[in-house]
Amino acid sequence: MIKKILGVLIGALILLFGTMLYSKHSTSEVAGVLDQLNPLVPKSEIYVKTTKPQSVDIHGAASYQQIAANKDGKTRTVQFDGMSELQTNRYLKLINKGAHIETYEEIRRDQVPEKALKVIDPR
Repeated sequence: MIKKILGVLIGALILLFGTMLYSKHSTSEVAGVLDQLNPLVPKSEIYVKTTKPQSVDIHGAASYQQIAANKDGKTRTVQFDGMSELQTNRYLKLINKGAHIETYEEIRRDQVPEKALKVIDPR
């Protein structure tokens, strides 16, 4: 009985860590769902400077894929959708859980952490 429980726990941990490795460099919807459900993936804040969308659907919703940086300047490619096309060259703070973007809000340039700003807006 204890061996079965240990086997299930070890299998679950391997699965959780495996999904983290899979989604670390992925922006797919599958990666987002896996990260959203995975209790080992922490929430964090990342920052982007808006660009033109990758696509805009017939209802005006825009899809974006771009490089984001955290407060320490560490980057990852993110994919997120806007209800409409966002203005370019604006700064957004995104709340994410790995590849899953929960929310975003427009912020001022001076609100972006310095190391993130050097990555997303090197002037």
